[in-house]
Amino acid sequence: MRLDAAGVIVYASPNAVSAYRRLGVTANLIGEHIAKLDFDEESTIEALNRGRPVEDEVDASGAWVYRRFIPIIHAGKVTGAIGILRDITELRHRDRMLLLKDATIREIHHRVKNNLQTISSLLRLQSRRLDSPEAKDALEESVRRIRSIALVHETLSRETGDDVQFNDIVRPLVRMVEESLLSPDRPVRVTVDGDAGKLPARVATPLAVVLTELVQNAVDHGYPRDGDGGGVIVMLENDGHELRLRVVDDGVGLPDGFALENATGLGLSIVRSLVTSQMEGSIEMRTNPGGRGAGVDVHVPLLINERVDRG
Repeated sequence: MRLDAAGVIVYASPNAVSAYRRLGVTANLIGEHIAKLDFDEESTIEALNRGRPVEDEVDASGAWVYRRFIPIIHAGKVTGAIGILRDITELRHRDRMLLLKDATIREIHHRVKNNLQTISSLLRLQSRRLDSPEAKDALEESVRRIRSIALVHETLSRETGDDVQFNDIVRPLVRMVEESLLSPDRPVRVTVDGDAGKLPARVATPLAVVLTELVQNAVDHGYPRDGDGGGVIVMLENDGHELRLRVVDDGVGLPDGFALENATGLGLSIVRSLVTSQMEGSIEMRTNPGGRGAGVDVHVPLLINERVDRG
């Protein structure tokens, strides 16, 4: 549409007329002053009088129209303006649906986290009623695994997408293991180095369980006796193509003849299954050079997971 120097509409295309009809304007636009269209046009008129372009979005009865007015300047004076209008109702409705969907997904993650915490509390209550140390230890390990998954859902409940900053999960996981396994009789220090970056939920969830199991395994088996102390280092690296996780300790090292594929412990069986099957990665365990301590390397190819996500 086109306005003259006084702000009167001198031309309106069929699309411009249709856009104003969506906004409820039924009057004939030609010959009408822009300020009489029942919208707040004061800022528009003021900007045009000063020779400045102005744009806005008008919402009326659920319809949205984007408008941009560009002044026509001749010999230093504003002689009129060109108006560009676009019906963006469908676009804004889509935006609202996406916001609603995102809020719904975050609420689901929040409820899943609450349910997992409830299960964790029930297992702890059950543990207190048991006399067998082995049964108590098994329940405590289950509680740690459930809390690892709950941490991922808690972080996702605060995110706007399906990706999560994994380092926001790593540190709470490490604190959880330290609180449950470490004591003055076992002065082991766990440190985190590197950045895993943003990971999709389908990678972050199993990886959180894997990390918990590996740190717990390093503490339990690297420092088996009271008084043993040392350090466990968690190293993370993400180059955009592959995620690398390494857990290294300076404990007693692996037993002679140890082979991961022959390990029968539940924790390492869970780790091996999650890494190789769910994340399509690889895992290797070995004694550190010099025979002091052990190291675990996990490699997860992120591009494969991205391809799977996109179907």
